[in-house]
Amino acid sequence: MQWSTSSIIDGERAFPSTRSRSNFADRTPTFFSRPPSTSSSTSTSPSPSSPPPPYEDIHLVSKPIAPFSPLTLGATDTDSYHSNADRSATFGATRYRPSLSLPGWKYKADTTISGLREALDSLDTQMASLLSQRQELESRLEQAVRSQSPIFRLPEELLSLIFVTGVCNSGDEDPLLVSSLLLVCRYWRDVAVNTPELWSTICVGPHDSLEKTRRRLVRSKSVPLDVAINFSPRVDNPSAVTENIVRAMDLLQPALWRTRSFRLSVPNRPQAHAALLRCREDATFLETLSICVHHSMQDDHHTSPCLPLFNGYTPRLKSCSFTSFNFGWDRRILSGLSTLHLGGYWNGFSPSADTLLDILRGCPNLHELTLRNMSDIDPEIFMCQDQEFSAAKVVKLPQLTKASFYYAGNMRTRLLLSQISFPALEYLDLGFLDNLTPVLEHLRQQSLTSLPLRHLRIESGFFNENKFINLLKRLMSLTTLELVDIEDVSFFFLKVWHNVFDFHFTSLTNSLTVSGRVSRFHLPLIHGFVPSWNNYALTGVQHSSGMHYAH
Repeated sequence: MQWSTSSIIDGERAFPSTRSRSNFADRTPTFFSRPPSTSSSTSTSPSPSSPPPPYEDIHLVSKPIAPFSPLTLGATDTDSYHSNADRSATFGATRYRPSLSLPGWKYKADTTISGLREALDSLDTQMASLLSQRQELESRLEQAVRSQSPIFRLPEELLSLIFVTGVCNSGDEDPLLVSSLLLVCRYWRDVAVNTPELWSTICVGPHDSLEKTRRRLVRSKSVPLDVAINFSPRVDNPSAVTENIVRAMDLLQPALWRTRSFRLSVPNRPQAHAALLRCREDATFLETLSICVHHSMQDDHHTSPCLPLFNGYTPRLKSCSFTSFNFGWDRRILSGLSTLHLGGYWNGFSPSADTLLDILRGCPNLHELTLRNMSDIDPEIFMCQDQEFSAAKVVKLPQLTKASFYYAGNMRTRLLLSQISFPALEYLDLGFLDNLTPVLEHLRQQSLTSLPLRHLRIESGFFNENKFINLLKRLMSLTTLELVDIEDVSFFFLKVWHNVFDFHFTSLTNSLTVSGRVSRFHLPLIHGFVPSWNNYALTGVQHSSGMHYAH
């Protein structure tokens, strides 16, 4: 007997026999489904003589189902499954039927889990390829947009000039700024690396490697160099410091001919001489020379000068600073200067007044003179030179604007001021010179012709109050007066100053500073005639009776 689909006869279902069911698995177009809910069927109850219905009803589908694809989820097939007419009319069910197959994957009847996973891997590969292409297009789009920015349309020469102006012409170089320029983009890095002026500053010290020095020498090409060798006096291994200095100088020696400024700061004289023995070539571009030996009181056998420095040829040298360095007072180095700083010379190494005057004669365009920490000359020599200098020719320094004599010796300072003319002096610092009365007298004599002094600072000295008042009357351009640890600022001095203030001190409106210990100080008096001043200070002022004042 042939198998037939189930049907409804007189309100009851007819089921195939067991014999017919045996051939059910051999049929190709088969499908199993759960029967619909009984609530939706006819409410007629089965006959008691009928056998009970099975748990699942088996239906035959005459049309095979296409393989399921996640890409077609939601697509429906409007064709109902082939059942009898009554069942189709009763249920009218709609089934999902995917219609789009995966690319590169053909459906097989015996599809397994591994095949589905391979299909997913194929999709992932294609998605990764598309994502890579998207990222490449986004990068090209970003580059195209950035190329339209005005900063990237600047010529390399103009961008290089901007870098030099921002780094080198803004005071002291900030090495972090150069590193920042290298990190902006590849274009900026190439421009910065090929700009020699950005690498012209070379520093050698405990925290600077020789590899960095070598790299800067290569990148600076042939532009003038600014060399600074700086080692602190507090070192634990002096021999290692000396070795580093020698190795650095050996590396810099071929480029010393193009050095624009050379600064050497070392703990002792042997290290200074070890470095300067390699400075034998002409320094055509040298403009600034500074040599500092920190241990100035140390006695050693390196007292003879290592001459000549730079072969004695420094035509552009304008600024020179020596601290405790014995160079034999070579006039070839100290000539034609605009700035001269000398300090740290004691006992037999301190310069005489004749030596200093000879140096000043060779620097007629001197702008700044500083003498600090020097042993004073012998009093007997001072008496002889004082008589000789009275008839000697005065050294004229018409462009000298700043002078500082700080523990430079009272007799040396007196002899120098008596033999030089400084009609443009604006800043004067006098410190630790003991009796300043003769010095004030020389200043008064200079003021008879021209002395546009604007800043006067006196520290740790004593003087005649009358002579000081007479000098102040001549200083019509004075704007700042500082008195530090001066015991001769008495009530008489302030009273006289008060009486003549309205007539002679109208320009002293910027600053008055009185600090340290003073004698017979009358505090209300100074408050009476300086209330309109912009700035005046009484810092740590101590009365002779022990009282302290502060403003």
